[in-house]
Amino acid sequence: MSGFSEQLLIEPHYGVVVHRNFEPLYSDDNYARFYGYKSAQDILSLTSILELISPADHPKALQIYQDLMSGKQKPGVRTYKNIDKDNNELTVLAIDNIVDWEGVPAMQVIIIDFSYQFETQRNLMLSEERYRVLVDGSIQGILVHNNFKPLFCNNAYAQMFGFESEQALLETDSILALIPSEFHDQAYLDNRSLLAGDESVIKTESKGIRIDGSIVWVSLLSRTVIWDGAPATQITVMDITEQQLLRERLEHRANYDVLTNLLTRRAFNELLEKEFTYAQQHSNALCCVLIDIDNFKNINDKNGHRSGDIVLQSFASAAKKNLRESDFIGRWGGDEFVLILPKTDIGHAKMIADRLCNDLANLSIDIDNGNLSFSVSIGVSSFSEQVHNVETLLSEADKALYQAKHQGKGRVAVAS
Repeated sequence: MSGFSEQLLIEPHYGVVVHRNFEPLYSDDNYARFYGYKSAQDILSLTSILELISPADHPKALQIYQDLMSGKQKPGVRTYKNIDKDNNELTVLAIDNIVDWEGVPAMQVIIIDFSYQFETQRNLMLSEERYRVLVDGSIQGILVHNNFKPLFCNNAYAQMFGFESEQALLETDSILALIPSEFHDQAYLDNRSLLAGDESVIKTESKGIRIDGSIVWVSLLSRTVIWDGAPATQITVMDITEQQLLRERLEHRANYDVLTNLLTRRAFNELLEKEFTYAQQHSNALCCVLIDIDNFKNINDKNGHRSGDIVLQSFASAAKKNLRESDFIGRWGGDEFVLILPKTDIGHAKMIADRLCNDLANLSIDIDNGNLSFSVSIGVSSFSEQVHNVETLLSEADKALYQAKHQGKGRVAVAS
């Protein structure tokens, strides 16, 4: 179960299961309780966790499993209909990811029971048809505007964006001030489509800006109405900030290593492919840096795995301080890390690598039984006509890393 404790370091109110071909390999008690079972052992006794998924969602679950395990699809956040022990239907938000289980890939699923929230939103969407009921004390915001000049809003909409009253909002010239500029083009397009009759209803999600500058995420349902004898746009709005932030946290879990908060190998590979393709198309410089912590096994054996974790975290923190905003770094596996330096020639890349190597050598870490220091060996490679794909770029960096190790560790070597 190499690395498993690091990858499942999550808050206890999430349910977690690991399976291979839907045969349960691991479950926590929270996961079991979501489905009406007493303990994780009840889940492990199941022949297949497909029993917990609505039959209508079986094809979707099977396809996603195949695509994730084959690398065709990346980990992400998805919604499923599940079934508990008593055959009650649940709506769950799930994040799927690939983990190493006893040396063989398996799927890890983190779930959150969202049945109540989804049912509440569904009921609110149904009730929006009763326009006057919504206006009278609705928790949904309602706005009517003419080309973004507000004509009417209810109290819920005004409060959602931080106004003291409806009148304070209606005195503004345009609601575009409540929408980030990157969403303006889509807002104009949607509004024209509604008023032209090309669309009768438009449902979307958008980021909003409260008057104090804070961010609110909203779900929007827009349609045309007749206001004072002329067409106008009515928007029904629900605050989904909490759900959006949760989604972002779960997506972060799928793409970042829990222990070091660096990119996972899978997420890093996707970025690396994009950067390599961009460098090829624009004839840009690109360098790859492989980094290995020297004698890491000895650190663990002598000081304990907790000290090893502290070393990995200290490395990650120091590395990020040495990088530019355009650079990105990932945990390649164990005590090995990989760094990509876009638009960087080999000379500049070596300077960055040397600085990082020296900074880490001078780092002193407090552990339970005193202070600890460590060094790293680094290999640097660069994109060229001979390096025609990502695999070669990584292979050249790996050869240089081996050279640095062979020369005595704690140093930087450049691919020849």
